[in-house]
Amino acid sequence: MSEWSAEPLPEETVSIVRAELGSLVDKVVTAVQAGSPVYGEVLAAPEGMALRLGIEQAIRSFLNAAERGERPAGETDELWRALGEAEFQSGRRLDDLRAAFRIGIRAAWRGAADLAIRAGVSAPVAIALAEAIFVYGDELASDVVEGYLRIESDQAGERQRRRRRLAAALLDPAGQDPDVVARASELAQWPLPRTLAVAALEGDGPAAVARRLDADVLAGADADGAWLVIPDPDGPGRAPALDRALADQPAAVGPTVEPADAARSLRWARLALGLHREGVLSATGPLRTSDHLATLILLQDRDMALALAGDRLAPLDGLPAGERERLLQTLGAWLSHQSHTPQVAAELHVHPQTVRYRLAKLRELLGDRLDSTAGRFELELALRIAAALAR
Repeated sequence: MSEWSAEPLPEETVSIVRAELGSLVDKVVTAVQAGSPVYGEVLAAPEGMALRLGIEQAIRSFLNAAERGERPAGETDELWRALGEAEFQSGRRLDDLRAAFRIGIRAAWRGAADLAIRAGVSAPVAIALAEAIFVYGDELASDVVEGYLRIESDQAGERQRRRRRLAAALLDPAGQDPDVVARASELAQWPLPRTLAVAALEGDGPAAVARRLDADVLAGADADGAWLVIPDPDGPGRAPALDRALADQPAAVGPTVEPADAARSLRWARLALGLHREGVLSATGPLRTSDHLATLILLQDRDMALALAGDRLAPLDGLPAGERERLLQTLGAWLSHQSHTPQVAAELHVHPQTVRYRLAKLRELLGDRLDSTAGRFELELALRIAAALAR
């Protein structure tokens, strides 16, 4: 920013401009209306009167200070910061505000210079007047931007706090209070979608991923890791966008649920991410729990899964490793092909008689489990658990 000059402008020069204050304000307003579509409409509306009065007050404050060789009073600074805040709250863009300000400053300089020239003011004084206007305009522009950014930052911070409260209400593992969620949604300006999904992320920095998504997501982290709440996850183009956003980090996307079940979506996503971390699950791009439900069901209680697999397959534990592996492969193929020996033999690339021999050995070890529906089901679960954990 330029330094404010301590050299006072000649009293007669200031008097010339002051006498035409109304005309100068008109020129500034007309220039802004012509050069800025957004502020042209604003100045033509009733609210434009406040802006016009602000322009008039700024010029008057400038003239009073310039006459004394002083900087305009501090209350003017705060007035223009308040203007910046008001412009943000009105929903107008900072770029439009800056553009309108530049137009206004140029118009003020041209108008004041024209008045000075017509009054016969010397060139050095006219140059000093122009320089003082530009310096003052630069300071006012900084005040306006400061006010705009100040309220924008305050509101952004408050919005993030409200969104964190909404996410906490949505993801409460103890259960949601519908009234609390509805009120939090209203305060956070995040309308509850018909459906959502929660993605669990490796690490604790979800903000970068959230910025890469087109959707207005809730992002955060807790003691168990980072997450994203994704509205309408099955909407047009949403899945590819999510794949792109999550391409560079391990992540799992929970099931699509109604908002009331958001905690379940996160719970499933975290279970899938944990299995991915252990190498049990793998995928190109983010894991989707809907693609791995059987494994998630089997391994949601690891101790129970290990107990089932260990108990049902325990009769084979005393065999040499090679024989045990061959019998397990044969058992898996036999269960898969519903005991059709030729198909089992084809899959294993062995003679049917070899299959019959191995099945006889399995019957010796496993007893009547091979002959009951429940027994065969439990054996298939045990094989699936062992295979998943082996990965």
